[in-house]
Amino acid sequence: MVIAVINYGMGNLHSVVKALEYVTRERVIITYDPIIIKNATRIVLPGQGAIRDCMKELKRTKLIYLLKTLMENNEKPILGICIGLQMLMDKSEENGGIQCLKYFSGDVKKFCNINYKIPHIGWNHVYQYVSHPLWKNIPNGERFYFVHSYYVIEKNIQNISGYTEYAGILPHVAICKNLVFAVQFHPEKSSIMGLKLLYNFVNWYP
Repeated sequence: MVIAVINYGMGNLHSVVKALEYVTRERVIITYDPIIIKNATRIVLPGQGAIRDCMKELKRTKLIYLLKTLMENNEKPILGICIGLQMLMDKSEENGGIQCLKYFSGDVKKFCNINYKIPHIGWNHVYQYVSHPLWKNIPNGERFYFVHSYYVIEKNIQNISGYTEYAGILPHVAICKNLVFAVQFHPEKSSIMGLKLLYNFVNWYP
């Protein structure tokens, strides 16, 4: 039993690993090895940073096709965190426009309200749009920790699992489809509720 945390050169990998190790006895590995990823029981797409660099690293390590195949075939549970959520969309406005993995139908846009601090850093309420196993024992409206300048709007309402409110916008901060669940906030930095979400992920057997 292995949880593969995909390494594409971005930050917060070790904090994600530590949080996962706190909630499970499964082996947690930071890797970009396609064989380990393919054979893992679960996959985590974490990260912070520029989406252009993330996509470039996925391409360099030849993981784009593998990830798309695993998601489309519903082979195993996958959790996206922060930039790991944004990479699953159609495209991002960041870096002049970047094509993403296109698993979800929607775009990544930049906050532009001058009356709010950008990036959005700190705790904010997350309102659950639909029930999901990863929300188990997490009350609606609980606070999670955010660090982001770009936000997601998912076009398919059936895929929206949670939202928040910031800069006069209701960003979709949790989206899901089949065995993929992705969040804009950082569960590994979100205290007890974040650990509960990670616990729910490692105990999710669809």
